[in-house]
Amino acid sequence: MSKNPKKTSESAKSSYHHGNLYEILIQHGEDFIRNKGFESFSLRTCAKEAGVSHSAPGHYFKDVSEILTEIAARFFERLALNLKKQVLDFPSVDPLKTISMEYVRFALEEPKLFYLTFHSSKIDRSSTRYQRAGDEAFLQMVLAIDKDLSKRNENMEKIRFVWSLIHGLAMLSIDGPMVPAGGKRYGLNIEEAELNIRNMVECIRNWKKV
Repeated sequence: MSKNPKKTSESAKSSYHHGNLYEILIQHGEDFIRNKGFESFSLRTCAKEAGVSHSAPGHYFKDVSEILTEIAARFFERLALNLKKQVLDFPSVDPLKTISMEYVRFALEEPKLFYLTFHSSKIDRSSTRYQRAGDEAFLQMVLAIDKDLSKRNENMEKIRFVWSLIHGLAMLSIDGPMVPAGGKRYGLNIEEAELNIRNMVECIRNWKKV
């Protein structure tokens, strides 16, 4: 059943007066980006989606970059939680395979938010909150390679290799291309990604420095 726009607007305005507008704007922003992408997103658009005055978001966000950076930070937080949960749920599986597969799946489930978080020039990458959230997600991959964080520098070649492969697989899974230039574009499916990940894990576990 479709929502009544008038009731949604009244609910948003009521929440505004009760101090919940910040979260409402974030939620509407995420929903807009999921459906339409971030290129046309603005504070005015967000206000319209939330059913509040166009000036209301200005009480919480100085510009569109600030709300997009918060949305991206939350994406990183969800990604980190998902990666941790998958490792705990499947203790008998190599954690590197687990987090790699989950990373690709997460990108496929949230492609537009994935693009926003990693590739939008509208994100404030100097934001401490954004950086910390991103570091926490990245840490899950580092721990999957080796739980001994004292070896992080020693493992840097492995870390770069794994990161390049799983992030590249995520991008190819979303939109390709997987054929020579000029050919038909198609995304890498999850089964193809799994085969690449399985080969990568074997390579990492039998790593030999050249």
